Amino acid sequence: MIKKLKILLIIFIFIPLSAYSAPKEIDWDDLIPWTSVFSPGEVKFNKNLEDKEVKIPGYVLPLDMYGRGINTFLLVPYIGACIHVPPPAPNQIVYVEAENPWEGLAWWEPVYVTGKIKIEHQNIEDLAIVGYELAANNIEYYRGETGVHGFFDW
Repeated sequence: MIKKLKILLIIFIFIPLSAYSAPKEIDWDDLIPWTSVFSPGEVKFNKNLEDKEVKIPGYVLPLDMYGRGINTFLLVPYIGACIHVPPPAPNQIVYVEAENPWEGLAWWEPVYVTGKIKIEHQNIEDLAIVGYELAANNIEYYRGETGVHGFFDW
């Protein structure tokens, strides 16, 4: 009886805690899978990230706004990406749908976006071909340490 009670206690304590674990903090290099075979011109996607809760820094390129809130946007690795030609590779652009509109007004500031990521190819208004989609449940301004993320060091 005590053994069964211990097992139930472990199940009820540790399994729910693992469901609320912190999202995996990733960087732009993590979106590109590292393989031993290099094929020029082939864009590869990191299938290990599929349906994972992640937190990634980047810059906002608004697509759909309602009032001051941004509903959908492209998250890109550096400021000015996608408004210049050529845009970054599809595995370096993330299409983001915000759970709640983000009312950030300083688009040139880097942000952290948290949510579930998946591989999803789509052509966004002839602006860029996107390879990832993220359902964002949190968007916040990026405030990192200098020297940690190369694109964000001023």
